[in-house]
Amino acid sequence: MILAIDCGSTNHKAALFDHGLRRLADCALPVEYSARNVRAVELDPEKTWRDTVALVHNTCATASVRTSQIKTIALTGQAQTFTLLDGAGRPVMPFLSWLDQRAGAEALELAERLGGDFHRHCSFPAPMPQLQLAKLLWIKHHRPDWRRNAATVISLPGFLARRLAGLEALDDNLAAMTGMYSLALRDWRPAALEICGLTTAQMGRLAQAGTAIPAGTKCAEIEFTPELEIVFAGNDQTAGAFAAGGRGRPVLTLGTALVVYRYAGARPGPFHAQGCWGPYPGGGYYELAARDEGCAALDWAVDRVMPGARAAFMACAENAAPGAAFFYPDRIRASGAWIGASDPAARARAVLEGICFSARQMMEEGMRMPLRGTPLVVTGGGGANRFWLQMLADVCGCPVIRSANDALLGAAMMARRDAAPAGVDAGWTMLPAPGMAADYAGIYKAWGGQQRHF
Repeated sequence: MILAIDCGSTNHKAALFDHGLRRLADCALPVEYSARNVRAVELDPEKTWRDTVALVHNTCATASVRTSQIKTIALTGQAQTFTLLDGAGRPVMPFLSWLDQRAGAEALELAERLGGDFHRHCSFPAPMPQLQLAKLLWIKHHRPDWRRNAATVISLPGFLARRLAGLEALDDNLAAMTGMYSLALRDWRPAALEICGLTTAQMGRLAQAGTAIPAGTKCAEIEFTPELEIVFAGNDQTAGAFAAGGRGRPVLTLGTALVVYRYAGARPGPFHAQGCWGPYPGGGYYELAARDEGCAALDWAVDRVMPGARAAFMACAENAAPGAAFFYPDRIRASGAWIGASDPAARARAVLEGICFSARQMMEEGMRMPLRGTPLVVTGGGGANRFWLQMLADVCGCPVIRSANDALLGAAMMARRDAAPAGVDAGWTMLPAPGMAADYAGIYKAWGGQQRHF
């Protein structure tokens, strides 16, 4: 049996798979933050552990499986979130979430001190407050009491691996997103460690994403087999893309944010100035680009055009003419998100079109991805709408495939490379309609022309 755990920002999730990757059961618990305000975002490590224990037991009970039958635990989840442990392995501080924004001044300091080749070492183009590196420097400056007894820096997946199997490790896929690791050196970065006053020994063991590691000790609270292995399955976008597209197909997540993920090949990056990059499970590298305004822009627009009536909003969009209005997702926090026709139906359709245009722009201009004829796999909640998927196919001029695969399945697949899951895709393939694709080619050009006038 394979137990996959996804340490999410909204929900803590688990799923149980048999040896053939058939999903037997899954469970989720909402993430409860011990602090969450404009800047500080924290989680209680012990509460996180108790939730994990409950998830394991609940998932196994749902599948009528004993915990001792689990042979592999595959861990994926959010990057950056971490805590510090003392010499006995006890947390000396809360988890600082990747959402925490307190390290703004530290990010600026790091940009000055680490120079212009930051992107060669780190998945991200430049230091930012979300980085573990920036947060560790913030702790050095502002919370010396946390540092005083700290023996180990440990990520959220690493913390669970320690409690579940006695392992203090982090995979290279997640490590590359912390700012503490160097993609160029394939090891912890000495300059980053020096800035934070840390040593390599305090950072834990490094593992390749997707590699199984035998458990070190027994779990005190859950009975597992002595042959238990842990697979560190990288960040949740990597795990989701591994399940949905693999190395052959780019994946667009049409969720709260727009995220494009692709296998970039054997040559290391960075590939584009604003893209994120890092190790891909099994070898090679990925590239990722993201914009905050995916379905978040749709939610914003529904609240302004038809509050509380999302289904009616989508129905109006289907019945409106294309290109009657333009919508710019990146302007929802400024002004002038819409231009052109002001009737609700035109504006509703413009929202769906604008998000599709934003996705095409991100792929073609930001990532230099050729779209024509290349199948694009779509995941996320927005991909459940067939009309929107067809619009995306027409806008991008390529086949669009809806995938129901998720990060939990991707994590399990890394643990079972010799098995292929069956019956998990939604089975929708949308082909561009020639006439509509030609119309959208002109509308997209006009949309981009108006955007440049802002």
